[in-house]
Amino acid sequence: MWRKLLELRQGWLPWAFVLLCLTGCGAFSDSGAVATIDAELLMYATEGSGIQAAATAEQSMLIETVVAASTRVAQVSAVNAALGATLRAIYTPTPAVRPVVVSADDMGASLGDDRMADGAENGAMQATDVVTATATDPNSGCALGITQQFNQNTAQIFVTARVTNLQAGTHFRVIWQRGTAQLYEYSWTANISRAAYCIWFYVSPEDFAFTPGDYRAALYADDAPVGSANFAIVAS
Repeated sequence: MWRKLLELRQGWLPWAFVLLCLTGCGAFSDSGAVATIDAELLMYATEGSGIQAAATAEQSMLIETVVAASTRVAQVSAVNAALGATLRAIYTPTPAVRPVVVSADDMGASLGDDRMADGAENGAMQATDVVTATATDPNSGCALGITQQFNQNTAQIFVTARVTNLQAGTHFRVIWQRGTAQLYEYSWTANISRAAYCIWFYVSPEDFAFTPGDYRAALYADDAPVGSANFAIVAS
């Protein structure tokens, strides 16, 4: 009987050893898998932390860039405002030309160089550029259409002069002559002082007949001759 039991026990031993080996391998296999998973989870966690740190750093850099750009824009705006204030302080707008409307009774009163409003510059008054013309500039009073020959059907004949250092109170007069015969005279007294000024006078067929011939317009200032202009009237 004991012999049979021993034989039976010896038959189980190999199977028990195989079972023990399989159980051990399973245990070792499960432990290795867990360690691998833990290592991978740790690696993912580390990478995630790195990504989060990098994103935080980039966000901080972006915020700093926006703040710096805003500061720069504010500085540029301040500079532009300062430049605008400087330009407004030093800019002097060009004064508008003052038109002068005159009638026949205001003959001789015209707008010239307005550089002197309260008195003429030092120096003697002079009248230059005494000429005859078909018209005058409505703004300056200076001659337009300068000519020495007029058709007898002309409506008006102008004589103009440019006066420098004009003194208020100066009495001007112009005498229109044909040959030695005086045909017409007109006078005007300056009521302003100017550094330069254009004065003008005119005649029409109502003042004397525009008969073809040679004529002369003589200009005087305070009864002193200052210039003259010769012209001719021709038949139409």
